[in-house]
Amino acid sequence: MNSVLQNRWATKTTTPRIPTSMGGPREETMRVLHVFETLPGGPATYLSEVAPHQVAKYGAANVRVIVPDRHLSHVQNIPLSCIATFRRNGRYKSLSALARAVTEEVQSFRPDVVHAHSTFAGLAVRLVGALNRNFPPVVYCPHGWSFDMETLGPLRPVAKLGERLLAPLCQKIVAISQHEYDRGIEAGISPDRMAVIENGLSSNRPVAVPVEWSDPRLKVLFVGRLDRQKGVDVLLKAVQSLGSQVAVKVIGAHVTTKEEQNKPISVPDNVELLGWKSPEEIAGYMNASDVVVMPSRWEGFGLVAVEAMRARKPVIASAVGGLRSIVRHGQTGFLVPAGDSDALAQTIVARDRAGWREMGLAGYMRFLSRYQSDRMNGDIVDLYDQITGKQTAEVRVLA
Repeated sequence: MNSVLQNRWATKTTTPRIPTSMGGPREETMRVLHVFETLPGGPATYLSEVAPHQVAKYGAANVRVIVPDRHLSHVQNIPLSCIATFRRNGRYKSLSALARAVTEEVQSFRPDVVHAHSTFAGLAVRLVGALNRNFPPVVYCPHGWSFDMETLGPLRPVAKLGERLLAPLCQKIVAISQHEYDRGIEAGISPDRMAVIENGLSSNRPVAVPVEWSDPRLKVLFVGRLDRQKGVDVLLKAVQSLGSQVAVKVIGAHVTTKEEQNKPISVPDNVELLGWKSPEEIAGYMNASDVVVMPSRWEGFGLVAVEAMRARKPVIASAVGGLRSIVRHGQTGFLVPAGDSDALAQTIVARDRAGWREMGLAGYMRFLSRYQSDRMNGDIVDLYDQITGKQTAEVRVLA
């Protein structure tokens, strides 16, 4: 099967460009199908950066996005005409519905590239593609390798083997950090199969909604899923020991760890759980906060850290995954050992407001120099051009 796929890719990528009457290559547009199996958190942020850019470049008629029906509220800044949905009733039960949606969209939309996001979408897309000789090239972005998930326990080697076996079924794997690329190499995936395209955010933040958060204590903000990966339990334990020194707000909810959804959370008096908030509300809480905390146990990248830096806020993060390259220890924030609530507590109170503001400004300068989405989006478009053999041009819509 691999030889069949390689022949298909060779046919797709070596088609000569047709010259124009002026003697240059013909510029073409691109039809892109994005596939998401889940959205809350990082995937939604990634979608809100990538899809609007491609809609502007290729035209709304040339961009489609498959998302779960129950996650539609997390879709931002994309025309409804670009959205297709599938019914999601749990991760494993919904794989067949996602596979059907992918098959239908490929047949009707006829994309030049299918861009699959995260493990389950990558699994569904690559298996469907392996069964269809006419399937377009696939770009797969793990957004954090499944075999790095502690919650898989003894199944982690199985997940690693699965990623290695599935790798030849896509044209390119986008690693969102150097850490993710290195982990792919360690898993036995060919370096030629991967490309590092670090995540980025637009320098234009969502218009912040004013929020009520006036407090003389140090204001600490957490944004993310309340699953084991994100380490909110470590944060709660840390701040419980700090008592009246800090005020903490937690934005997010459980998404992937079903067992934890049924566990009551012991919330200290200095913590308020807010649930999911809109990007505009999150921007408001970031504006009001003094420091943003990311106590993740594992992390492929860590977009919340970049969001905080864009908002001129310092970041305290676990020294794991992509966070180790995002946060400059002692300059834009601090890195602490994963799972160490005592170290986290000590670090939260290690600076006063003035000290945190200085670090936040340094983080903003780092954001401007490295983590803007123009670079990310340009690299993704170049990758599409490379694997399809197209030279694409922007679609200009006349008013």
